[in-house]
Amino acid sequence: MVTSDIMRPSYIVTIGSKDFTAEKEPGVVSVKVTRSIGLPTDSCEIVLVGTGDYNFKKGDPVKVQLGYDDKLKPVFSGLIDNIEQELSRVRVNALGLGVELIRLRLNRVYLNQTAGKIVSNLAQEAKVTVKQASDGINLPTYVVDEHANAYEHVLRLAERCNFDAYITEDEQLVFKEWGTGKNYPIQFGKEIIRVETADFSPLYTGIKILGESPSSIKGADTSHWLTKQEVKGEAGNGATLSLDDPAIKDKKTAETVAKARTAKLEYTFGASVETVGKPEINLGDTVTIEDVPYSALGGKMEVRSIEHYLSKVKGFTTIINCWMRVG
Repeated sequence: MVTSDIMRPSYIVTIGSKDFTAEKEPGVVSVKVTRSIGLPTDSCEIVLVGTGDYNFKKGDPVKVQLGYDDKLKPVFSGLIDNIEQELSRVRVNALGLGVELIRLRLNRVYLNQTAGKIVSNLAQEAKVTVKQASDGINLPTYVVDEHANAYEHVLRLAERCNFDAYITEDEQLVFKEWGTGKNYPIQFGKEIIRVETADFSPLYTGIKILGESPSSIKGADTSHWLTKQEVKGEAGNGATLSLDDPAIKDKKTAETVAKARTAKLEYTFGASVETVGKPEINLGDTVTIEDVPYSALGGKMEVRSIEHYLSKVKGFTTIINCWMRVG
């Protein structure tokens, strides 16, 4: 990819019915977009020159495309959450459509449904389009109550299945196991501005899941009730973390969930990579740093969060936070 000292950073920012472009409406001072897997919602901060007569309001749609010259990529879609009027600037804060799941609280019982079907139903109630919702585990009984919002339930179900849950740049929910994204090479010494690494080694190397029904004795289709008899699943070895999970009703599912949770413990290496602007990289992709002199940074790293920043002072940069399995 040609770097930003050769190609000119560009943008189209749409707020309500008004488009801001680098050529025709150069009122944008800066744009900051943050998107992530597993956190409540994506966000976008747009700073505008305060001399304009803006008529947008809270709840209006916001779309952001970033790139170079006329080659732009969508990087954010959401709704205005707050508008701050300053002396010389207007600051528009927008949230991604995951906020609709955060606002939704239901009282509902699901019977004999997969995790994916439960997530799809919650998304439908929140009026969020589903791009993909893989089945995952089957749950004989799953209770959704108003003590937790719908997005919290989506994340809990994702943990049980070893799935990722996030909103795409075009407003759709993904609930699936990692795997189908693109890999993007980044040249060390040419495109990278800064790299920081982190050790994610966990305190525990094993997981024990404790359910609350003896259905494993008679099958998953039997009636379920509280019992002192353990429904237990274990995975990993060494120091073990025990977790109570009332949604688990049989031994097979407990074992599946234990394996899913243990798989996350294998991601013990993380990196934050700041590069010239990379609007093409999305959640669900991987990055590979080429020609890197450090062996720890030599493999494919899974993208967990992305932060794009564009301003007239600093230009266009992207921070990619990622992790990888070690060993």
